[in-house]
Amino acid sequence: MAQLFSYWHSVRYHGGNCLGGPKLLVFVLLVSGILYGQGQPVEKISPDVRTIQKAVNDVVGTPIPGGGVLQVAKGAYLDGYGIVVSLEVAFDPPVNPFSPQKTPEEIRTTAAQRLKDVQEKLTNVLKQNVAQLESVGPAESVSVVLNILNTNPAYLPDLPSQIIFSIKKQDTAARVSLRQYK
Repeated sequence: MAQLFSYWHSVRYHGGNCLGGPKLLVFVLLVSGILYGQGQPVEKISPDVRTIQKAVNDVVGTPIPGGGVLQVAKGAYLDGYGIVVSLEVAFDPPVNPFSPQKTPEEIRTTAAQRLKDVQEKLTNVLKQNVAQLESVGPAESVSVVLNILNTNPAYLPDLPSQIIFSIKKQDTAARVSLRQYK
């Protein structure tokens, strides 16, 4: 058994050709300093992004049993473009044998009304808030990407899967651009 580990004894006491002790520590510190020390400084999220996120969450965050906001608004500032906020919602809970039975017409009517309400509210929020944003330049935009989960595709085949609301800061008196995607 002593012979199996005899090379450790010779390296440790006779200073063999390996990095040991203080040499290894200095090497690791130098390499980690070179690799990780030259990163870009982390910037803070703009308060304007938080303002828009909160406004969108307040507008869309109405509770719907079994539905509602599936992913809260998350925003980012993009240099040269402006602020982009994304969230995911469901306008109606999925139909299942244990839920109260609704007719397909009731489901269509409910989803259409909620879609209309959300579009109106988000349009108003963008018109009201974009003019006060300091981090958004006059030629930049603010966009909200609303991802819609269709929980009842058999009853709602024409429900868009995504709506993008966009407004330029300099055009706040104008209309909000809406694009729908299936």
